[in-house]
Amino acid sequence: MSKIRVALIEDHDLTRVGIRTALQQHDTIEVVGDAANATEGLKLLQSSKPDVAIIDIGLPDFDGIELTQKFKKSIVPVSDPDTKVLILTFQDNEEEVLAAFAAGADSYCMKDISFDQLVDVIKVTYEGNSWIDPAIARIVLKQAQKKESAGPEAPKHEGKKVTIKAAEP
Repeated sequence: MSKIRVALIEDHDLTRVGIRTALQQHDTIEVVGDAANATEGLKLLQSSKPDVAIIDIGLPDFDGIELTQKFKKSIVPVSDPDTKVLILTFQDNEEEVLAAFAAGADSYCMKDISFDQLVDVIKVTYEGNSWIDPAIARIVLKQAQKKESAGPEAPKHEGKKVTIKAAEP
């Protein structure tokens, strides 16, 4: 298996350096770059085209949700690789979680996970699956249930199957 190319956008120096250093120790991951703000992060993502982008929500110039949205809109589907976005944050409120997924995030992870679990989340995200932190899964489920109970005008999802895998933190 080739290495998973990862870019990291995180404004806190100690957190960014710690995550980058830990990921560099893992033989299946290659860190292609990191940035301390969204403006530099967008440039990094567009130039390096990583397999997985780890993005914090609370960035100083504009937030990680807007960064995700701008990056996803800048991708040329035919020629650009499909970079997956993993939100790694302390934000667990409903508005932030739903906005992140609406912007195009593929996975959502809280910062209180272990390093080994983060590596697993990166792999799951890289493989094209979504990983939702158990701490925020209830928010996503609640939103899905609201849509299902919206009544007859709600679109029917016949034949669609949703599987949610969660692990205890």
